[in-house]
Amino acid sequence: MPPTVLDWSPTVDPSDFVRRVREELTAGRVVVFPGDSGYVALAEPTSPAAPTFPAPAVLVYGPDDPPRLGVNVPTAARRLMFRAWPAPLTVALPADPAAVPAGWPAPVWEAAAAGGVVRFRCPEHALTDALLPALSGPVLLSETFQPTAALAAERFGDAVQLAVSAGEVNATRRPTEVTVTEAGWRLTQPGDFPADEVERLAARIVLFVCTGNTCRSPLAEGITKALLAERLGCPAEALPAKGFWVLSAGVAAYGGGPATDLSAAAAAEFGADLAEHRSRPVNPHLLAAADDVIAMTRAHAQMLATHYPGLGPDVRLLCGDADLDDPIGAGPEVYRECARTIREHVGRFLPGWVNE
Repeated sequence: MPPTVLDWSPTVDPSDFVRRVREELTAGRVVVFPGDSGYVALAEPTSPAAPTFPAPAVLVYGPDDPPRLGVNVPTAARRLMFRAWPAPLTVALPADPAAVPAGWPAPVWEAAAAGGVVRFRCPEHALTDALLPALSGPVLLSETFQPTAALAAERFGDAVQLAVSAGEVNATRRPTEVTVTEAGWRLTQPGDFPADEVERLAARIVLFVCTGNTCRSPLAEGITKALLAERLGCPAEALPAKGFWVLSAGVAAYGGGPATDLSAAAAAEFGADLAEHRSRPVNPHLLAAADDVIAMTRAHAQMLATHYPGLGPDVRLLCGDADLDDPIGAGPEVYRECARTIREHVGRFLPGWVNE
């Protein structure tokens, strides 16, 4: 008997689709669902079909889900899950096949943790955003790489009684797989998520904040890049590959403006190049993604707390308990002294960043 096929479009409220999928999964049946690399098959770990799932991954919403299965999420994996997902990106994490999570049949967990890693996925599709928050627990995912729900359902026979169709989807894409440990990450399966994006998104994001993002915070960004590059023995443009992405922004920046001439000149004296700098305003996405937010003054920190309460890490002042005055309108020596002060205080942060 062919499965029931529910046709969905972006103009339709997904709540009924989510309810039907949840009911089918709870009943132990396989559901075919649109993904970002063709259609996928979903099943509860306790489903009769779960032990037969080929190369199962675990469908998760974000970095807080794997620990519920007893799987540790290293910092780089947390960053990728938070910053990149949903996307055609599989994050594989070390796991013990013998440490069976509560409620999982041992053979299913052993299959999911084959080779000592568990693969986690959050496919990029509008329906994924609606479904994942509604699930009560982990769900197995198997890629079919089929462009239609009907073709995907054929793979699982009578185990599928419900398929959600979003029309024909691109089944030529392949998820990039990254294996992450506490020691770092490595690309274990090339795919359609670019490797340079993995480098960038897995890196520690350090964000310096001032007012207009044309003087102090660009100086801090440039000098920090120069110091990190020197310490790590690489050019500044290679820092993302070494695990660091240094940025700056302004609480009152318009965006797109260059660093002031005197800032660029002072930066050059300390080995930093601001020729390509363009100002950007602070925004909630940038704050939420940052690992470190460092403000020039208490007023900047207060503005961030007021406009973006609870968003991002705790804001720290560059100079400890003191404000760094704005050199705008002053002469070269004031800019030079500002750069010296920045270099001195950035040096306090470097040992913690590089050695963590």
